[in-house]
Amino acid sequence: MALGLTLAALLPAPALAMDGAAFEQLHQRVDQEGLSDAKLTILKTAASTNTFTCAQVARLVEQFSFGDDKLETLSALKGRIEDPENKGKLVRLFSFDDEKQKARQLLANVQRATPAAPSTAPATGNAPTTLSAATRGTSETTPLLVNQVGAWPNEDVAALVAALAKEGFTDDKMHVLEKAIASRPEGFTSAHIQQIVPVLTYCDDMVQAVKLMDAHMLGMTSREVLGVLDAYSFNDDKLKVLRVLKDTITDAENKFLILDGFTFGDHKEEARKILEHIQPRSPVYGTIRSKRVIFVVDVSGSMEARFTTNRGETLNRLQFVQRELQSVLKEQLSAGTKFNLVIFSTGVQTWKPGLVEATPQSVQEAVRYVGALRQKGGTNIHGALEKAFADSEADSIYFLTDGLPTDGKKKANAAILGDVAAWNAQRKVVVHTVAFLMGHFKTDNKPRSRELMLELARATGGVYRSIE
Repeated sequence: MALGLTLAALLPAPALAMDGAAFEQLHQRVDQEGLSDAKLTILKTAASTNTFTCAQVARLVEQFSFGDDKLETLSALKGRIEDPENKGKLVRLFSFDDEKQKARQLLANVQRATPAAPSTAPATGNAPTTLSAATRGTSETTPLLVNQVGAWPNEDVAALVAALAKEGFTDDKMHVLEKAIASRPEGFTSAHIQQIVPVLTYCDDMVQAVKLMDAHMLGMTSREVLGVLDAYSFNDDKLKVLRVLKDTITDAENKFLILDGFTFGDHKEEARKILEHIQPRSPVYGTIRSKRVIFVVDVSGSMEARFTTNRGETLNRLQFVQRELQSVLKEQLSAGTKFNLVIFSTGVQTWKPGLVEATPQSVQEAVRYVGALRQKGGTNIHGALEKAFADSEADSIYFLTDGLPTDGKKKANAAILGDVAAWNAQRKVVVHTVAFLMGHFKTDNKPRSRELMLELARATGGVYRSIE
């Protein structure tokens, strides 16, 4: 396996069905481009993360006047066709016999492209996921949005921007920014990035600033990435920034929108290449950088709390976390990574006795294991942390809970943090924390839950997220 290759390259590539509203948006963008190369660039970008019906493919092919361009479009889209039984209508789009023959050859061995179903819970057994009426409407490509209440407060970002503006030299600005990031575990939203970046004078400084903030970026939609790119005047500078921001994108299915930020065809094509292979950032877990990682997941009874997302789907906390963790396992674990899962409620259990290498087989097994989890019992945070720290190989822990400690040897926050300090005294394991508080449960105490996760991340140099 090549170094740096993610398991996503070896597992089936996920793609989303291109719903009606999103398709019309794509069709309009293609229509607005005057040059065939630019049109093809947009289509290739969209095709890398979406599937299409033959009727949709036909409308896109018809955007081109010449047979060669139509054939190239068909070649780009053929692997993403959902209904190959209707492919005959695509052959009829061509006027000349030699073009029809080439189209038949392109479509001869086309297999059905089955779109992923982000609106479905990862496993049966829990209460079923409820969808809005438009199951093939805007809910499929609307970016999943979560309320990141654990981000830097806006007033603190404003103070940071003012402090950066006071410094006259690049090195001094970078020192201020680096010190600020290291001083606290909270993350930055896209709006924060758009405030901080323009304070820096030169493009290279802006790129360096984005790199410094990367681990603390909570994720950006494709439209939000486009908004950051708008702060840069030149296409070459935008490309530099896009290389840094590409893995902060949370809605890969909409990444073709980012091409609107580039003026010329060659720059659009370069942007397409940058976006061709990305690791979408999870709004819950962020981007996994560690090669020795343990995911700790709360499956206590309060994880049954239900809520409705901005996509119109109703599900419980555990179902949402299952889906996000499964995506992270499939898309983000690179070659050479070793991982394990610790599951806790009243008791604590591990998926494997110790860290295992991330292979297609082990990842698929872990995905099935996560899908079979059920919520019940209390919240043994101390026991879960003790079990995770007992693995001497791990250097990073992703700890997710929706509550306060109700079970275990120690339940007071101070006592738990004291033991973490003792376990970590010689190791420096980083604990990234997630207070997952969407929905409402009768025993919720969200301020205190946030406090424990914030302090745990602060004490270990991790990134803190609070999601409601």
